[in-house]
Amino acid sequence: MSESRTSRVSRKLGRTFRRRLIAPMFSSRRPPEYAARGVGFGVFWAFTPLVGAQIAILFGLWGLIRTAAPRFDFNPIVAVAWVWLTNVFTLGPIYFVFVKTGHFMLGRWDEPLGYDTFTARLNEMMSLYPDAGFLDKIWLGTVSVLDAFGLPLFLGCLPWAIGLAALGYFWALRFVRRRHERREVRRREQRQKIRAAHHAAHDAAV
Repeated sequence: MSESRTSRVSRKLGRTFRRRLIAPMFSSRRPPEYAARGVGFGVFWAFTPLVGAQIAILFGLWGLIRTAAPRFDFNPIVAVAWVWLTNVFTLGPIYFVFVKTGHFMLGRWDEPLGYDTFTARLNEMMSLYPDAGFLDKIWLGTVSVLDAFGLPLFLGCLPWAIGLAALGYFWALRFVRRRHERREVRRREQRQKIRAAHHAAHDAAV
């Protein structure tokens, strides 16, 4: 019974992953780089301590790039889909990794902050604004976290944001290119079948 339940959960998560993150990558007829840049920008901003403002930043950046540097235009729908890698469920562990990475980069080897202590403080900060809407609460909580952990949080996010954005870009570029190549092969085979059928019909008529 537990295996069956686990299997159902895995299938549901797989469908959600494909629908929300993979499918948008193929929603445009633009070159693969267009979708890959969307993944790269989305992952970069996902791994910054700016939850609540990431989407606004993305659309502002998209508008700026389309105007000033159109050759680097990216798919904003794909970017928004991937920016949701950071959400209410992943916020705690991701922010904790940022802070610990920042402490490491600053040479604070003996910083005693543990995960349970950090998440308890994070939850406390998020609960300071009970009358705020969901997104407002996330943003206000993020501001409180920035105020409490400032430099380690910002510094610690950089290697993750840059590294994972680059990894996401090259992965998506390869993935979308292969998908386009397979699609082109199928189209070519279909055209060949149509031509063969046409020639067979013509020979039969003769």
